[in-house]
Amino acid sequence: MKSRLFLAASCIFFLTTSVASGYNATFQPRLSIQEQYSDNILRTPNSDKEDDYITTITPGFTSELTGKKGKAKISYDASYAKYNQFDEFDHWRHRARLNGMYMPGKTTRFNILDRFTYTEDPLRSENIAVIRTEEPTVPIDMTERKTRRAYMTNYAGIDLNHQFGKYDSFNLGYSHTLLNNDDPAYEDKQDHYVRAGITHWFGPQWGFDVSGKYTRGLFEFSNNITEYQGSVSLLKRFGKHFTGYVRYSQAVVNYDDVSGNDTTYIPSIGIKYDIEKDISLIADVGYFNTQSDFRDNTSNATGDLRLIKRFEHGQLNLAILGGYDYDLYGAETLGYGEYYEGSASLRQQLAKHVYGNIYGSYRDTKYKDQADREDKKPTVGVGLDWQPLEWMILGLNYRYRSVDSTIDSEDYTENRVSVRVTLTPKVPYHTSRY
Repeated sequence: MKSRLFLAASCIFFLTTSVASGYNATFQPRLSIQEQYSDNILRTPNSDKEDDYITTITPGFTSELTGKKGKAKISYDASYAKYNQFDEFDHWRHRARLNGMYMPGKTTRFNILDRFTYTEDPLRSENIAVIRTEEPTVPIDMTERKTRRAYMTNYAGIDLNHQFGKYDSFNLGYSHTLLNNDDPAYEDKQDHYVRAGITHWFGPQWGFDVSGKYTRGLFEFSNNITEYQGSVSLLKRFGKHFTGYVRYSQAVVNYDDVSGNDTTYIPSIGIKYDIEKDISLIADVGYFNTQSDFRDNTSNATGDLRLIKRFEHGQLNLAILGGYDYDLYGAETLGYGEYYEGSASLRQQLAKHVYGNIYGSYRDTKYKDQADREDKKPTVGVGLDWQPLEWMILGLNYRYRSVDSTIDSEDYTENRVSVRVTLTPKVPYHTSRY
């Protein structure tokens, strides 16, 4: 409920500030009809599969509002999913997205982000590589959901960035993540996340960055946690678009009602290369050591590579990650684990009115709090969009997903094929006032 109110308040805020100073507004409605086939609708082991066809009818819209000091973009889709055989799963789905920006001054900027989903589908059609590279603060649930009962997720965040020198800046951010489940077998959970940081260059080539983060995790059944993170970096500029750094980070996780904590030490080095219209690259390698009062101490290498490469008629997104993580806020509460993950996505215009995309990911996680449970999860997808008419788009998509776990009951494979027709006006409706 709090996140829904946050979304509404954010929209009102941007509408008010934009209208007060004049605005341009666009509104583009759409209607989609999709037929999807799944060969494992209950995500059970291969010896016990059930298949079904799911028909969805989805009206929606995208609206953009641009003023002298800010802009906002909101999209919303509501659909009804009709199952051919398992009609007890028939359900409404809702999806809303908000991006907003407001600049009260030339050197101060507010950003607002909200991602809301309400669905019974355990596998959301997310392209992991795109989210990792373009929206890295948005959490992705990498655990497994085996039910078709509805659940709601919402991620809401606001950031303040203020530049007080040519290259010096200060940032402050807050986000709230919420998960509510209709199935009592899955616990409701939420977290509050606050971060702050400062970057200062004390010379043309040398600078430093200091940041701190605080997370409060609240769970229906599990122990609540408090996490503190801090880092300090020495920066070296090698060119206008190229920066290197040496960083030291430390994180402490405290568990309520339990004596003891986890402490992780992470030294690393990295680079950042950014040309706005061409390429964006972040690369970081390091080493982590986690000392715990609840399990054996662990240590291993860490890695973080995120690449966006733009072409004339397409874009490549690539992310390679590895290190330690806490799977606490998704469908399952699995705790501390070591992982490595790779994901890639390529979208390309194949002809004048034809677009293709292909994506894939692989994640291997060893859960140290689950008797050394290990899950291996490959995902592959491919899609084709054809626009035969100015107001019509035809889409064909295929997605493969599997889990290979040391827990046999978690194993499954699923193939999904969908055909979609979307109707939308070529030119959005437009209005302005100055």
